[in-house]
Formats: sequence, C-alpha cells, structure tokens
Amino acid sequence: MNRSPVLVDLALQGGGSHGAFTWGVLDRLLEEPWFQIAGISGTSAGAMNAAVLADGWAAAGATGAREALEKYWRSVSRAAAFSPLQRSP
Repeated sequence: MNRSPVLVDLALQGGGSHGAFTWGVLDRLLEEPWFQIAGISGTSAGAMNAAVLADGWAAAGATGAREALEKYWRSVSRAAAFSPLQRSP
C-alpha cells in the first residue's frame, strides 16, 4: 500500500531505559518510507537519541539513522556490563 509521506516533529523523553525503548520505536518507524521527520528534540536519553538519529540521517537517510542508533545503543549496553552499579543476584 502506498501512503503519502507523514511529516512529524518528535520530542523524545529521557530516563535511561526509556531511551532504549524509544530506540526500538524509532527503529520501527524508520523502516517505513512514509515516515519523515521535520524536527526532533529530546532530554537526557532522548537528547542522545535525537542527536544520534540526526547524525545518522544526515549521513545516509533513514538507513543511516537506524544503523547509528543501533551502534550507539549496543555500545551503551556493552559499557553497562562494567558498571559498578549492578543488581544483586
């Protein structure tokens, strides 16, 4: 089904794990050819998502944004494994 492009402005929330959840939502939306971003802002983890998405988008469009977000969140995940703040078993 062909859809007309939908131009959206995004405001992304902060809050650690909310940022990782938002990555998943953005990844899914960026798969859609009709999804277009007019503007993006965020706070805390949302600001990181916004900056990484914008950088990836500038380099290679939606595909670049998806790749940049995945690279960023995978690196956050690896770094968290070495955090002194860990859950108790």
